[in-house]
Amino acid sequence: MGRLELVDKDTPFLGEVGEIPIESPLPTATCSRGSPTANSAAISITGLMFARYSFRQNLLFGVIAPDFYDALFGPRTLSAMGQVGEVGLILLMFQVGLHMELGETLRGKRWRMPVAIAAGGLVLPAAIGMIVATVSKDMLAGDAPALPYILFCGVALAISAVPVMARIVDDLALNAMAGARHAMSAAMLTDALGWMLLAAIASLSSGPGWAFARMFLSLLAYLALCALLVRFVVRPTLVRLASTAHAARDRLAVLLCFVMASALATSLIGFHSAFGALAAALFVRRVPGIANEWRDNVEGFVRLVLMPVFFAYAGLHASVGTIDDAASWMWFGVFLAGGFIGKFGGSYLGARATGLEPRDAMLVSSLMNTRGLMELIVLSIGLQMQILPPKVYTILVVFALVTTALTVPLVRLTLRVQSRATSAIPGTEK
Repeated sequence: MGRLELVDKDTPFLGEVGEIPIESPLPTATCSRGSPTANSAAISITGLMFARYSFRQNLLFGVIAPDFYDALFGPRTLSAMGQVGEVGLILLMFQVGLHMELGETLRGKRWRMPVAIAAGGLVLPAAIGMIVATVSKDMLAGDAPALPYILFCGVALAISAVPVMARIVDDLALNAMAGARHAMSAAMLTDALGWMLLAAIASLSSGPGWAFARMFLSLLAYLALCALLVRFVVRPTLVRLASTAHAARDRLAVLLCFVMASALATSLIGFHSAFGALAAALFVRRVPGIANEWRDNVEGFVRLVLMPVFFAYAGLHASVGTIDDAASWMWFGVFLAGGFIGKFGGSYLGARATGLEPRDAMLVSSLMNTRGLMELIVLSIGLQMQILPPKVYTILVVFALVTTALTVPLVRLTLRVQSRATSAIPGTEK
C-alpha cells in the first residue's frame, strides 16, 4: 500500500446545481500513489461520531476513572461545549444557505427529474417514518408530544446530506454522470423541503391552536422584516464596504453580526437558531463576493474548530446504553430498514417515472441514502426542542451513521454492476 497523507480537500463540486461546499469536520486521507479514498466523506462524519461514542462509553473514563470522566465532562464543560457547538451550527447553516442554488435546479426543463426524485425520496421514507413512530411511540417515546414526534421521525428518515454527497461524488469521480447530477439537485430540494417541514414541526411543538398560529405568523413577519432590512440596510452597507481598504474584514464583521442577530431572533420567536442563520444566508447570498470571502476566511475555522465541538457534544448526548433491551434494538432495525428502503425505493421510482435509465436510477437511489451531517443537525435540534427522547435520538443517530457508511459501498456496487452489464454488450469491450 502507498503512504497515507492527511490533506484538507476543499475542491468544490461543480455541476448543474451550482457550487456546493465540500464540508468535512476533519482532514481526509489519500493514498499517495493512488486515487483519493472514496470513503473519506462518510468517514469524516461517521468516524468522528463513533469516536465520540467510544469516548462516551470508554471503560477507562467511565469505569476505571469515573471521577476523572465526571471532572472532564462535568456540567460546566458540557455547557461550554454546547454554546460553542451552537455557534458552529449557526455558522454552518449559514454556509449551507450561501450555496443553495435552487434557481439553477428548477430552471428551464431540468426541473421535472430532480423534483420527481426529491418527491419520491421525501414522501415514501417520511410516510414510513411516521407509521413506525406512531406504532412505536408508547414504547419508545411515551412522554413526547405525539404529533410533533411523529412528524419529526418522518422528516428524520427523509433527510439527505448535500455536503457529504458532494464529497462522495467528487471522490468517486462521478461528476459527469447524469445520475449523480440529478441526485445532487434532488438532495438540495429535499433538504429545503425538510427544513420547511421542520419549521412547521417546531411551531406545532409549542402547542395547538393559537400558539402554533402565533409562532408561524411571527416567523412570516420576521422574514418580511429581514428582507426589508437586507434590502435597505445590510446589502447597501456590504456593497459600500467593498471599496474600503479592509473590505473582507469589515464586510465579514457586518455579516457575522447580521447572522447572529437573525439566529437570536428566530430563537426568541420559538424556533431553533439554525433557522435564522439559514434565512440570513438566503437573503444575502446574492451580494457579490460574499460567498468567496466567507469561504476564504471563515469556512476553515468552522470546519476544523467549531464543528468537531458540535459533533462531540452531539455524541456525548447519544449513548448506545439507552438502547438497553431487545425491543429497542428491534425498533432500531425497523427504523433502519424503513428509512433505507423508503429512501432508495422512493428515489428510484421518481427517477424511473421521469425517464431515467435503470442504472442511473440505481445510482441516484444509492446516493440519496446519504444522511450524515444534515441528519445529525436535525436530530440535535429535535433533542434540544424536547421532541425526541434520548433513546429515540440515539436510535436515529446510529441509523444516520449506518446509512451514511453504507452509501459508498452501495454506490461502488452499483457502478460495478453497471460496468459488468456494459462489458457484456457486444462491441463495448476494450
